[in-house]
Amino acid sequence: MKKTVLGILCGAALMLSMASCGEKLLTPDQVQAEITKGYEAGKAAVESEMNAKCEADFETRVTEKVTVLTQEAAAAAEPTGK
Repeated sequence: MKKTVLGILCGAALMLSMASCGEKLLTPDQVQAEITKGYEAGKAAVESEMNAKCEADFETRVTEKVTVLTQEAAAAAEPTGK
């Protein structure tokens, strides 16, 4: 009888200590929702980073090509005769 009462009191103390810390247990659906939310946030960050890199690479290639074409046009416009 003493062991049973002691066990119940220990269980109650454990539950109260968990509640006082503000911890709550999540259901499997809530856990899956948190995992999905984290995955989607990470996916969005990676997509944003890759889009920014792609745009920067594109800008660099276009700028280089424009520079080359401008130099070729300037060279063609120079008089070649002496």
